Amino acid sequence: MQVSLHEGPTLVGTATIEHLDPPMGVAFGPFEPSEHYSRDRHANVIEGEFVEDRGRILTASADRYGVLRTRTVAIEDWTNPSYIELTLLFSDGNDFAEVFSTHADYIAYYPHLGNGS
Repeated sequence: MQVSLHEGPTLVGTATIEHLDPPMGVAFGPFEPSEHYSRDRHANVIEGEFVEDRGRILTASADRYGVLRTRTVAIEDWTNPSYIELTLLFSDGNDFAEVFSTHADYIAYYPHLGNGS
């Protein structure tokens, strides 16, 4: 799933959600910053060190779902090797399931749900 990250109306970057931790309500994947991304303004973790919760100024959205009802978003930014990861943290399990119930990681964790819903 593709996710866009905005600060107000400004696109900060996009991410491809690749993996989930369903019981924790967490989704994450590689982040591709736009020219408006600033690691000093947007990254929560820089080179493995927690800086602060900067995700409260950011909004995540996906075409099919619109704005995602996350508790916060987190960006982890590494220089060497160059890698930036976006993590979405949901506080409501139903909001998480609405978006990710058909994702392979969700279905693998909750196989008894059949279709993942």
